[in-house]
Amino acid sequence: MSLAAYAQAAEPGLIRLWVGLFDTEQPPPLAFRIDGQPATPLGAPALTPIRDRTTGPGGLPANHRGVFSFVVPQPGRPYRVEVQAGAWRHELVTPALPHAVPQVLDGSFNILLCSCYFQPEDASGLLGTIVSQIQRSPQLTLMLGDQVYLDLPLFEDLPETEPALSQRLGEKYRRNWASSALGIAGLGPVLARAPVACLPDDHEFWNNYPFEQKQLPNTWRGAVRRRWADAALALYDDYQRTGAHGAQRIDVEPLKLLLIDTRCRRDDRFERLMSEETMAAVEQWAADLLAARAAGQPAVGLLASGQALFIDAPQRESDKRNVDAELANYEQFHPLYRAIERLADAGVPVLYITGDVHWGRVASGTDLRSGRTLLHEVICSPSRLIRVPFADAARESWAGVRGIFGKPPPWPRHTEPEDVPERFGDNRRFGLRTLFKQRGDQVAVLSFSRAGNGVDFQATYYAVHPDKAIAKSQSTERIPLRSS
Repeated sequence: MSLAAYAQAAEPGLIRLWVGLFDTEQPPPLAFRIDGQPATPLGAPALTPIRDRTTGPGGLPANHRGVFSFVVPQPGRPYRVEVQAGAWRHELVTPALPHAVPQVLDGSFNILLCSCYFQPEDASGLLGTIVSQIQRSPQLTLMLGDQVYLDLPLFEDLPETEPALSQRLGEKYRRNWASSALGIAGLGPVLARAPVACLPDDHEFWNNYPFEQKQLPNTWRGAVRRRWADAALALYDDYQRTGAHGAQRIDVEPLKLLLIDTRCRRDDRFERLMSEETMAAVEQWAADLLAARAAGQPAVGLLASGQALFIDAPQRESDKRNVDAELANYEQFHPLYRAIERLADAGVPVLYITGDVHWGRVASGTDLRSGRTLLHEVICSPSRLIRVPFADAARESWAGVRGIFGKPPPWPRHTEPEDVPERFGDNRRFGLRTLFKQRGDQVAVLSFSRAGNGVDFQATYYAVHPDKAIAKSQSTERIPLRSS
């Protein structure tokens, strides 16, 4: 048997713990201690089988998971949590989320960003080394898509039938999520830094899900495609899901953060991006920000999803189906945009956070009606870049040739970050400007401090590279987010 655990993001005053038990048909009872004292979870503690269809010698499910919540007395401070399962023990230190962002002289509220992780490219565990050495201690970690690549390697002979399909996909999840227990490189050190909130993107299923892809034979037939989608969704729920009905709300005043799942319920007709419950959560988020603004309180909106906002959406049908369909290709994007527009009308700033595009960028959007900068976007991706057969080998070979005549490029496989389009919005209301770019494998920390009638934020990027000169952190200027 083996044991893994990580803290999931919860409201202030709670610690929420995901616990996984592997390779046992009869998981032993769990016991918990917080700061050395016995702790009892809220509700009836229970483990349920992980839906990877893996069974033990007796034919029963062999892998299990459970989520357990505990009340703690002091939000904002770290707690030492121990999980005991028979002879196995797991210990972690995790902060409970604070109620409010501190004043600038009292520190900052820090969010770690990590997306797009391809575990086979991290054999040395470099991501974990870099994340463990970050000095700005995060109070929250956002993982915004492609935490697993269920459709890679590209020429993998993936099973088409159950239970073999779920078992193969489940192995990929286990390598990433329970890496510390397995003693291999994976997401374990990232999961250990702070409470985690997750969102999916396409590679939690397959590239450009839900559309069939020419390079993926398992997507060519509807029945096989549905089996793959069902298995992937079950595993996402069992390992990653941290919010109900595709949305999770986290308020650290004056920040109101909403994470929205725009992938799991996406259709192939370019209509629906998210569930009705998720869209209702968007409306409630906007209403709460507007109510705070009307009451004269500082109000700053944070919105997170799995795809970029400031990006040109493909217009050709073949590109939308065979390459990547963007948020703006969907009808349901328009009510999402209108919620952002209502906030701009009231002078409420919004910061959008995502991964997806395999480069980092910070950009701003100026409301051309008021002249105020009310919209920002932060992108952080990838933490470890996927490998593209043949194309990446050619790039690395060319980099080696260049190295003969001088210093080789540090990122031969990575593309340069793109500048933002000139305008954004259904009515081109926002004028866009690129503020910062980061190339290569990366993670980032967003730091927020109270200032005036809002907050200031700063993005600090950390390159995931063995050369310390390249891995040196790079920060933006402090950027104001103010309610007018």
